[in-house]
Amino acid sequence: MRVLLLALALALLVAGQAAACPDAPDDAEYTVHHETYGEVGRHVITFACAGDELVVETRVTGEVKVLFVPIFQREARYREVWRGDRLVAFDSWFKDNGEIYEVKARADGEQTIIEGRRGRIKAPSTIVSNHPWNHAVLDRPLLFDTQRGKLQRVRVTPAGEDTISVNGGRVRALKYLVTGDLERELWYGRDGEWLQSRLEYQGAEITLTRQ
Repeated sequence: MRVLLLALALALLVAGQAAACPDAPDDAEYTVHHETYGEVGRHVITFACAGDELVVETRVTGEVKVLFVPIFQREARYREVWRGDRLVAFDSWFKDNGEIYEVKARADGEQTIIEGRRGRIKAPSTIVSNHPWNHAVLDRPLLFDTQRGKLQRVRVTPAGEDTISVNGGRVRALKYLVTGDLERELWYGRDGEWLQSRLEYQGAEITLTRQ
């Protein structure tokens, strides 16, 4: 399987100019599991090259029903454009129980301009979204939220190796704990591929697992 570790996949040439976009990573799909309601959604990521840029698109669907009546519904899509190891454009659209959220981010010289519910924010050029497909989230102390665009200061701590269930099999994964403005657990393969994440939402554990 092609390596998802963006820092390696989009390495710079010796001359210092961005390499042409390599073969895009394999598309990926994740199930969303709620500890009370079971499987409640899907998270699908596709990758494509556009010249020397990597385009990453994500679609999220989710629904919780009680006695066949929906009590929670979510639909979302993100589009990221990467040039080398820099995020140059990001767009997201969320429909969360009928309420719409949108975030836009653009590279602007030595800054990234983020626009969302909190207005217009200037952030460092190194910032990335909190979407864990990209192994770079482990190295950046400042992220932005894909739904509202707010900045999140985080600390990532390695938590050793763990064995998890992925696509019907047991695999060894590297575990990380994210704390600060965002609290979650992340698991990656040794090649940098995002395998699983877990967080708490409204008092319940939500787990996304690679299929």
